[in-house]
Amino acid sequence: MFKDRLLFSSIFALIIFITFAMFGAFSVAQDKETAGLLLDSLKDQVFSNIMDDNPFILSVNLFVNNLEASLLLFIGGATFGLLTMFVLITNGIIIGFVVSYVSDEKGILSIMASIIPHGIFEIPAFIIAAGLGFLLTEALWMEFKGVGDTALSAKKYAKKFVLYVCPLLAVAAVIEAFITPKIIDLVLQGVL
Repeated sequence: MFKDRLLFSSIFALIIFITFAMFGAFSVAQDKETAGLLLDSLKDQVFSNIMDDNPFILSVNLFVNNLEASLLLFIGGATFGLLTMFVLITNGIIIGFVVSYVSDEKGILSIMASIIPHGIFEIPAFIIAAGLGFLLTEALWMEFKGVGDTALSAKKYAKKFVLYVCPLLAVAAVIEAFITPKIIDLVLQGVL
C-alpha cells in the first residue's frame, strides 16, 4: 500500500516537474538574450559555492547541495506541500531553462552528455523526495481530520528518504564529479 501511494505521489511530482520544465524551456525561446543573462547569473549564484578542481571535494559539494534541495522537497510537506511545490516548480523551470538554452547553443548531444549520466539518478531522487513530501502533507491532513499520526508517518517517510533518496544522490554526485566531465570532454573532442 505504501509503495502505491509513494508511486502515485511521485508521479504527481513528476508531472509538476515536467510541466514547469517545459515552461522553462518555452521561456528561453521567447527571449534568448535575457535567457543568456539569467543563465550567467544562475551560474554565478549556484555553482560558485559548489565547483572545485578536486573531483572528490566536488562530489561531496554536489551531494550536500542536492541533499539540501531534497530535504526541502521532503520537509516542505510539513507546510501542507507549499514548500515542496515551490522547490519542485522552481527546479523544473531552471532545468527546462538550462536544457533548452544550452541545447540551442551547444547542441543536444552536449546537453545529453552533461545531464544524462548523473541525471538518471539525481532526478528520480528529487522526484521521490517530493513524493515523500506530498505524503507528509497527506499525513498532516489526516491528523487534522483526527485519523492519523503525523509524527509516526514522518518517521516512516524519513526512513524511506534515507533508504531511497540518499543513495541515489550519492551515486549521482560521484558520477557528476568523476564521469560526466570525461563524457563532456569526449563530446567536445568529437569522439562521441
